[in-house]
Amino acid sequence: MIKQVTLSTLLMAALFFGTFVAVAESSGNSNRRHSPEHDAAVKKCNSDYNLMVKDANRLKGMERKEALAKAKADHKQCLAAVPQP
Repeated sequence: MIKQVTLSTLLMAALFFGTFVAVAESSGNSNRRHSPEHDAAVKKCNSDYNLMVKDANRLKGMERKEALAKAKADHKQCLAAVPQP
C-alpha cells in the first residue's frame, strides 16, 4: 500500500515537472528579435499595401473589388518574400 502511494506520488511529480519544463521552454522562444532587414522589408510591404488600399478605395464597383483583391494578393506575396530572421 505504501509502495503504491509513493510510486503514484513520484509519477505525478514527474508529470508535473515535465509539463512545467515544456511550458517554460515554449514561452522563452517568443522573445526572439527579427533582423533589421526583416523589419524594413515588412514595413515596406505594409506601407505599399496601405497605399494600394487607399488608391483602391477611390474606385467604385468591380474595379474597387478587383483592386482590393490585387492589393491583398500582392501583400501576401511580398510578405512571403521577406527574409526570415
